[in-house]
Amino acid sequence: MAEQTLPRGTQTSDTAQEWQAIERDPDFKQLVQEKRSFILPLTIFFIVFYFGFLVIVGYFPSVANAEVLGHVNVAYLLALLQFVVAWALMALYVRRANGFDAMVDRIVKKFRGGKA
Repeated sequence: MAEQTLPRGTQTSDTAQEWQAIERDPDFKQLVQEKRSFILPLTIFFIVFYFGFLVIVGYFPSVANAEVLGHVNVAYLLALLQFVVAWALMALYVRRANGFDAMVDRIVKKFRGGKA
C-alpha cells in the first residue's frame, strides 16, 4: 500500500503537536534566540552600510569625490568595501552556522529518539 501524501501546507494533528513541543523546548528557544541575536545585527549593519554609501554618493558628492589614495576617491573605496564586507559577513555566518547546525542536530536527536 502506498503512503498517503498531504497537500502542501496541511498538517496532521500529530505533526502540529510535534512542532508545538519543539517550539516549547528550551534548546529550540535558545537556537532561535542565538540566531536572531547574530543575524539581526549583521543585517542591520549591512543595510546601514549599503544605504549609507548610496546617501553619500547621492547627497554628498563632494565627500564622495574626495580622493583618499591617489586617484581613488571615497565613492570607489566604499563601493569596493561593499564586496569585502559582504564576503566578511558571509564568512562570519558560515563559521557561526556550524554551531547552529550542531544545536539543530541535538534538537532533532532529542525529538526523534536518538535518530538523526
